[in-house]
Amino acid sequence: MQQILLFGVLMAAFMAFAVIGVPVFFAMGLAALVFIAFSGGAVPVNIVASSMVQGMDSFAFLAIPFFFLAGELMNTGGITRRLLNFASAAVGHIRGGLSHVAILASMVFSGVSGSAVADASAIGSSMIPAMKDKGYPGAYAAAVVAAASTMGPIIPPSIAFVVYALVSDVSVGQLFLAGAIPGLLMGVYLLAAASWVAHRRNLPYSERTSLRAVGRAAWDALPALAMPVIIIGGIVGGVVTPTEAGIIAVLYAIAISVLFYRELTWRQTWHIFRECMVSSGIILLTIAASGIFSWLVANLAIGETLATTLKTLTDSPWVMLALINIVLLLWGLALEPAVALVTLVPVLVPIANAYGIDLVHLGVIVVLNLMIGQLTPPSGVITFLTAQIAGSPLHAVFKEAVPFTLALIAVLLIVTYVPLVSMWLPGVWIGG
Repeated sequence: MQQILLFGVLMAAFMAFAVIGVPVFFAMGLAALVFIAFSGGAVPVNIVASSMVQGMDSFAFLAIPFFFLAGELMNTGGITRRLLNFASAAVGHIRGGLSHVAILASMVFSGVSGSAVADASAIGSSMIPAMKDKGYPGAYAAAVVAAASTMGPIIPPSIAFVVYALVSDVSVGQLFLAGAIPGLLMGVYLLAAASWVAHRRNLPYSERTSLRAVGRAAWDALPALAMPVIIIGGIVGGVVTPTEAGIIAVLYAIAISVLFYRELTWRQTWHIFRECMVSSGIILLTIAASGIFSWLVANLAIGETLATTLKTLTDSPWVMLALINIVLLLWGLALEPAVALVTLVPVLVPIANAYGIDLVHLGVIVVLNLMIGQLTPPSGVITFLTAQIAGSPLHAVFKEAVPFTLALIAVLLIVTYVPLVSMWLPGVWIGG
């Protein structure tokens, strides 16, 4: 019980520092110092520095900046635009067609970027102005793009899955496979929600494109469409590690953008490199600080103690999954996914083991919960971003996002209580 109380002190201190505006990296370190002060000398102060170094001591973390970089190169080098053209030719003629285009384009782009923010930025900067020009409400356009971007960290490759894999010590390849079907299911449910809204509100649509035009758009986008196949095939086939796959994605994006499409200059490339270094550095600093949390949870057996306590309340893994979903949805409202992953996963792993919950299955549940949190207030990072692009009031975008949020929650329940949805592909891979 003392360990649980100390963990409560740790999390309360962290939340208090975060609420008053202390950067996450410092908030985690200061919370650890508060924890050490309350522990009565049980934890040495020098563990803060050493655990931060250990938290970053993994080659696989290099995959994060490379996947960020690949997404930005695609956006600037004309690859994203060609994906949008293909999606528009394929589904633009449906009622509310441009909202379907945004969702379909996000599904494809998710197979490269691995980031919801990169997805929202790339698709939103093109689709939101186009939707507004065609008569779609700006808030609705922002809501569609924000909801579609939640597929970014679920459809492989995924930066969030890389972080989860390293915190929980499970296979990145299995996680990538586990996210494929749930990610496609998210796309189907979002398309259904968009169709329902479009018919209910009589949203506009484009003229049907000829099969020849669809074929031309598909051919033009073929190098971009091949990119996810190369990345995922390399990782799953054991040819490359996730980090090496990230490097291949960057080199492929540069080659296609500079040599094939000829829309990316070397000066633009330098600017993209600089921006991605900053974005990745923020995440990697957070991961370094999370090493403190991981050390405290592991060495003070907080996770095991919490699991033992919860077992006295219920023996049912299904009830425990419901409780985990509730905690994650609430946690995701307040914190960004990277922070939530590194603070909560070390605690959830012993609980999952105690209840016989597969850690790969848990990984998909965790990331999907956190993505829904990115769509809803008060955090809603991707909703903030798309609302800014659309120039629409934030409250209006949150309101427009309600049908899409409900669709994602429906997918979450399916993924949670029908494990085969996420576990079938990893099972086939291992069996093969």
